[in-house]
Amino acid sequence: MRSNKKQMAKYDEARVPRGTSRRWEVLMSDDATSARPDIERRTAKDIRAEHRVLLSFSDADLAKMPLIPEGTRLARGGWYLDLHNPAKADFPATGDETVEPGQHMLARREVSPELWDELRRACDGVLGRPSMRPLRRAV
Repeated sequence: MRSNKKQMAKYDEARVPRGTSRRWEVLMSDDATSARPDIERRTAKDIRAEHRVLLSFSDADLAKMPLIPEGTRLARGGWYLDLHNPAKADFPATGDETVEPGQHMLARREVSPELWDELRRACDGVLGRPSMRPLRRAV
């Protein structure tokens, strides 16, 4: 049986194309979510009635939770919460997701740590599963 090893170029002998591949620049970009100043940011207060997760929060707390605008690409490695899918709770983005029309998402970096933990507990409550997260301190 003959081997094809002599006919194929080895990895270090293969010709490398000049310049960068536009495709890889888009896929591997580490840029944060693109700032979209032309779009007015809505908050969780505007959509409270649409999501059971938000019913236990005060208006002041909901006003501190800005929604990610539709069409925005999620930053790779950033943590997000999809209000339409409380079972997923918070998840790290892979960099190829975008916020679809009608989808309501929150970014962890735009919400205070106390509110983020409260959101995660609310997701657990909606699903009826016990929360192992510590409760917020009483004032």
